[in-house]
Amino acid sequence: MALRDASPEPTPTRPVDAEPLPQTPRLYAVDIPISPALLYQLGRRTLHEDVEAGGVYDDKIAAVAVYDRPWLSAKDPGPARILGVIYLSTRTNRVYRIEVNPETGATIDAILSHLKHLTKPEE
Repeated sequence: MALRDASPEPTPTRPVDAEPLPQTPRLYAVDIPISPALLYQLGRRTLHEDVEAGGVYDDKIAAVAVYDRPWLSAKDPGPARILGVIYLSTRTNRVYRIEVNPETGATIDAILSHLKHLTKPEE
């Protein structure tokens, strides 16, 4: 699978004494087919492992936000940070974009690992 980095161009470097700029999320255009059965599995697993249930996933939109740790409570993320976002289309049964938050040290491989976990058949 070839990944294409669709992120904006890097910001020019700044003087050492300047405050650091926040890093821009890295966007990757992907084309990962997911069968309807696996898409259903992903939905069931993200519901079971939702941030409001003590997990690290939030799929309230047509995407799944992946956090670095469970939330403190259903309404309070506490120190949890978004590692990335998996964007999916139920119309085409595909993952079409992955966003990676470099400020957390996350990588495209880490987010793909979460996608693999979420689409793993139940035992």
